[in-house]
Amino acid sequence: MKNNGKSLEKTIRLIQETLKDSENTKIFNNYKIENESGQKREIDILIVSSINDFEIKIAIECKDYNKKVPVKEIEAFQSKCDRIKEINKKVFVSTNGYQADAINTAKYYGIELHTANKLKQEDVKSWFPIKQMGLKIESKFTAPKLYLDTTQEILDIISKDFNGVVYREKINEPIKIESLLIEAIDNNKSVIMNLAIIEWIKLEETKKDESFPIQFKLDFNDFYIKPTEKEKIKLFGLESSVYVKFVKRDATILSGRIVKGSKENDITKSITVDVGGNLKSDIIIDKNEEITLFATNENGESQKLKTLFTYNPKTKKFNEK
Repeated sequence: MKNNGKSLEKTIRLIQETLKDSENTKIFNNYKIENESGQKREIDILIVSSINDFEIKIAIECKDYNKKVPVKEIEAFQSKCDRIKEINKKVFVSTNGYQADAINTAKYYGIELHTANKLKQEDVKSWFPIKQMGLKIESKFTAPKLYLDTTQEILDIISKDFNGVVYREKINEPIKIESLLIEAIDNNKSVIMNLAIIEWIKLEETKKDESFPIQFKLDFNDFYIKPTEKEKIKLFGLESSVYVKFVKRDATILSGRIVKGSKENDITKSITVDVGGNLKSDIIIDKNEEITLFATNENGESQKLKTLFTYNPKTKKFNEK
């Protein structure tokens, strides 16, 4: 029995992306290329590169079977490649290994055999415990600092007696400042998340599990306050802080694989994690234990994540990459 193999193809493609060491190298999946009779044949993964102005094409075939690959699959791959003269190297990847005759046939044709065995969630967690961090926004704000169209002297007086209520032009009903703050937080959760991550990085390790304030500013065009029934003072904006906290939980692991090349010590591990919102994160760990992260959207498009900055706790400074 077999499945469509798309998960395996994606894993192998991302692994090849992490190994890419030249701008001349391009990696394609489900690539259609013409054979000698002009018919287009599909290659699961095609790597195109160049060395000393010589173009090189590597074809990779992936089979996500729940049993060992039989010899007919090796012969079919060889037949397809025979008719595409540009292919210089052939690689076959199987989830559950190969039958003996398939191994001998691949050796005869010069096809390099790899395996990509699936891992159980318990296995992944045992050697690579992953935690996800969710941001909890608490209903706790600092007293807002108001920016009013008035003198500092009057502002000081108003601030002492301010009842936390503002008004909007053409709306007679009073609006609580807290309601504006909650609405602003709900509409800008991604901004709050980004600010929280930066502030969390700067926290001492002993305080990373505690709540902390995130400062923000709101600008207004048509708001005002009423110190008296007849008086109106324009409100330009306000500053406040909301308290947030990062909560850790076990990651939702969707799949894991251990990929072995032609040499048994040539091992790469891959993990796919559900990060919510129809988004997935793929983690590739190479044989040197270096980690590369990819983000995959709901359309299955993956993008390699890059380090934007580092933080030095000794100097308390961020350094751009």
